[in-house]
Amino acid sequence: MQKADIDRRFTAAHPAHMALMQQIGELEAQKDALNKQVGDLPNTQQELLKLTRDVEVSNQTYTGLLNQEQQLDIARAGKVGNVHVVDKAAVDVTHPVKPKRAIVTIGGTFLGAFLAIGIVFLRQALSRGVEDPAVIEQLGMPVYASIPISQIERTTFVSDKGDKRVRSDGQQHLLALSDPADLAIEALRSLRTSLHFARLEAKNNVLMISGSSPGVGKTFVSANLAAVIAQAGQRVLLIDGDMRKGTLHKVMGGHHDRGLSELISGQIDMVTAIRQVPSLDNLQYISRGKVPPNPSELLMNVRFTELLTGLMPLYDLVIIDTPPILAVTDAAIIGHLSGTSLLVVRFGLNQPREIALAKQRFAQNGVEIKGAIFNALEKRSSGYYSYGYYEYKSTK
Repeated sequence: MQKADIDRRFTAAHPAHMALMQQIGELEAQKDALNKQVGDLPNTQQELLKLTRDVEVSNQTYTGLLNQEQQLDIARAGKVGNVHVVDKAAVDVTHPVKPKRAIVTIGGTFLGAFLAIGIVFLRQALSRGVEDPAVIEQLGMPVYASIPISQIERTTFVSDKGDKRVRSDGQQHLLALSDPADLAIEALRSLRTSLHFARLEAKNNVLMISGSSPGVGKTFVSANLAAVIAQAGQRVLLIDGDMRKGTLHKVMGGHHDRGLSELISGQIDMVTAIRQVPSLDNLQYISRGKVPPNPSELLMNVRFTELLTGLMPLYDLVIIDTPPILAVTDAAIIGHLSGTSLLVVRFGLNQPREIALAKQRFAQNGVEIKGAIFNALEKRSSGYYSYGYYEYKSTK
């Protein structure tokens, strides 16, 4: 180590370097002399000397480790913590600073109420309407028939400023005649059977078909139901009781004038107002007539009561297609004169609250709704296959 330090600082000609090299030479000479002396010793002595040297090295190593252990024990025992208790905390467990129970309780109550109301309004906004007949039955109205939507019937509708109107092409659009094997017509035949037993205790043979809102398919149900009943051999009269926006004449392929409004007001007689449906001898109809200024007052006139009284004996069944009850009061007036009243509910359109309100409106006017007709049932993962109808007709 000294030689390395001297070599770094001085050259080989420096006196210090030369003195160190002379000292190293002397030590080497002494070492060689000692090695020569050891070499002259017997083998036993050489082995004893080697073992003695190993013992001394081991003792020195053990002594050094023991000293380090004792030093570490002293250092560990000499450590004193620098943390100590200055003063004990004074805690009032009876009146804690936080949380404030009253504030948390009141805030949680208001927050929960706000979230609940928000969820209710959100579900109401996202609700498409009734998609299961069981919902209607829970409102206290039996479902007389579930009518699946007809793809052929869709072709008889065109869009007019967002509303669906029946085509005014002068052609007849009775599905019961154009496609009698359609699933919707089969459902109406089932409704015909149900009505036969529902009307056994009715006060007369007048059937009113109404709805809670426009666009539920009242005219489609009324017209085709009248057709399938007429095909069964009964004489049926179909009356368009919607003197505001009635479209029965478009389904039958006729015109709206010389209809119910003129008949009640005395402008025409019964023979002129009643029209025969082609291809169905047992089915006749009365259109809505010209739009009067006061349809409700016209229906409340005694002439309308006398008109129905005179028509009842002439037919096996009188079907009246009325406007929606939540829009006008005409259906409630006609319902007083009807022996049986049915409410049409459209799949995915009418909501349960709307249906309940329509039923309540009829009840307030003393009209009992016998049941509902679930119309335009569409295919869904649930509902349609449980309550719908299967196609079963000839492949010809």
